Amino acid sequence: MADGKDRALSGQTSSDPLLVQTIVCAYTQAELPTPWLAIFHRFERVMQKAGLRIRVRLFPLEELPETFEVLVVPPELEAAATALQTGARIIVTSRPQAPAAADALLREIERGETLYAEKVRPGEPKIMTHRGGDIL
Repeated sequence: MADGKDRALSGQTSSDPLLVQTIVCAYTQAELPTPWLAIFHRFERVMQKAGLRIRVRLFPLEELPETFEVLVVPPELEAAATALQTGARIIVTSRPQAPAAADALLREIERGETLYAEKVRPGEPKIMTHRGGDIL
């Protein structure tokens, strides 16, 4: 369903808010569609603009990192993402719904009822991704 609505997995049952440090935008290993890069950048910009200490990463669904709190997937990967039972919040969105989905996630984090994030402290180093000799 490409409605930008998020669905909590059954593994997330605690009533305490969850600290969000990493958001993963997942794609299939066979293909990384150009619109999905735009979705990744949208989530990255929204979290940076809000001044939150959240790393937004891009990974194939088949090679997810060990720890992450939010998983963003396109509608065609919803079933596969749910089947992984990672315990992460799953957000299903498409390119047209990505701005609304990113804003809704930000509002939920700012409310702090189910998810929260730490603010970037003044003078703190910027989170960067290094690949080889290049800084991305």
